[in-house]
Amino acid sequence: MTSTRNKAPLSLHRALHATKPPEKITQKPFEGNDRHLRHLVQLNPGDRAQSKDLWDYAQDLLYTEIQSSLLAYLLPFCLEAWRDDLRGNYGYGGFVEHLYPVLANRKIFDEHLNPEQAAVVSDFMKQWILEEIDSQQGLAYQGSNAKPYRWIRALTTYGVLRPDIASLWEAWWSLETAGRAVAAVQYICCLMYPENENPVFAPWTPDGGGGPPCLWDFEGHLYEHCWQSPNILFLKQTLNAPNVGHVLNRCVERLTDQPENVVALQVQADLPLLIEALESRCVELSQLLETVHIPSRPHQWSK
Repeated sequence: MTSTRNKAPLSLHRALHATKPPEKITQKPFEGNDRHLRHLVQLNPGDRAQSKDLWDYAQDLLYTEIQSSLLAYLLPFCLEAWRDDLRGNYGYGGFVEHLYPVLANRKIFDEHLNPEQAAVVSDFMKQWILEEIDSQQGLAYQGSNAKPYRWIRALTTYGVLRPDIASLWEAWWSLETAGRAVAAVQYICCLMYPENENPVFAPWTPDGGGGPPCLWDFEGHLYEHCWQSPNILFLKQTLNAPNVGHVLNRCVERLTDQPENVVALQVQADLPLLIEALESRCVELSQLLETVHIPSRPHQWSK
């Protein structure tokens, strides 16, 4: 996949057919002050928006009537901030937490964006999640700021936003790059091992956090959401012990000349010993992702 780095802002505006802001701004600011809107409409494609302005705009999108034409122009700036956060360039995290529930609103894609624009947004997000997957290196992590957490949370949350996770998942499991193989081993480890025996993710500590990433936690304030039905159907058909074993074998082959091969071989050797847990968790994960989560009742693997 060709990188969009440095080319994404202008191409996004063109792809969305929104290279200029609308002549008339009818968007109502949630808190009455439209300063952030005046700042944002002065931006040109390729400019970086201020986090505070985007945060205020997210509140407009969540709580007031949306001006579709303005959304089309400002969405590339929002997506650029999302990409920066995904890539570990911190500064937009507070905004991204509110962008996710905006994008989880089905009206955004069904009413305010046309099908071509919706596809542009989906493709952009999938491409950058895949680029983050491609950048994965190493199979030993400690602490909650490790790279794998970012792509796993983004992948899991994407399943709430759009119904086409199959294309992203299949590109990932194609193992076309070493990073995709490393990421597959990272993910598979979370499906196999007891929490404190994971060879890739060191146990959680009070000071540093960490532990295996949770495969059903969504980013942002998505407290009443779950995966879309097409994604659940795909996962139920795809995520099972035979497929996982096959992918793991291919990961070992793909990483033959890579430093991660030693851990990948260990995971491969452990799979027959942990097959019962793997089978159970493959089924359980689909059930968890199609269920609205209750924050006060955190879930744990049953096996």
